[in-house]
Amino acid sequence: MSDKSHNSHQDVALGTKGIGVTYGKFVALADVDLAIKQNSVHSIIGPNGAGKTTLFHALTGRVRASSGTISLHGEDITNTTAEERVQLGIARSFQVTSLFPTLDVHENLRLAAQGKTPWAALAPWRSAESNVTAHETAEEIMERLSLKHVHSRAAGELSHGQQRRLEVGMAMASKPRVILMDEPTSGMGIDDIEEMKNLIRDLGKDHTVLFIEHNMGIVMNISDTVTVMRAGRKLVEGPPSVVRDDPEVQRAYLGNMITGDIA
Repeated sequence: MSDKSHNSHQDVALGTKGIGVTYGKFVALADVDLAIKQNSVHSIIGPNGAGKTTLFHALTGRVRASSGTISLHGEDITNTTAEERVQLGIARSFQVTSLFPTLDVHENLRLAAQGKTPWAALAPWRSAESNVTAHETAEEIMERLSLKHVHSRAAGELSHGQQRRLEVGMAMASKPRVILMDEPTSGMGIDDIEEMKNLIRDLGKDHTVLFIEHNMGIVMNISDTVTVMRAGRKLVEGPPSVVRDDPEVQRAYLGNMITGDIA
């Protein structure tokens, strides 16, 4: 019995117990328990105002939790800063792209790879070529994300879909254990959505992926686990098939969730 419990604890990459965030009297997040399994794809869904982004902010250290605890691979990180969480292996890609638009694709990735150790990124006396590891990381990521053919193009000149993939690549460049993605398919066309869907599924093989998404087709297709939130609380959680058929979820906001997007 104890062995089984120990193993299940080991399998949790990112976890919360009773996490809450309040702003004055407003409760943005209340008593949320999460257990994101290692090397899984876990999605967070819910209507606008459900607390999804606040949860991401709490997990990455952008806002401080008002109550509860956060752990990364069993280590309590509740009181660590956002910068310390990056060092520990949490990376985030944002809903709005945050690239260096005038630098080319390779340089964006190289800087992101160096950025995990700021003293390396900001060492002016070292030539860019001397950081072989960062260069190799950039090359590997461009290959994996099908960006090799645009390696010398400025990030600001890329298509929207390429920019989103590059941004995911920048999150990957710090070699994180957990990647958080905020609406990765936002504003994408059908072809780009398919590529991003395949990328997220692929990332789940060697990273733990937690993502917020409005496109139900993607959520149901690639998630191992789906957490549904409403009014700052966890409503339902389980495999896609269970969540899809849950009457409370359908009543809450989804309607006919098989058809695709929700507002």
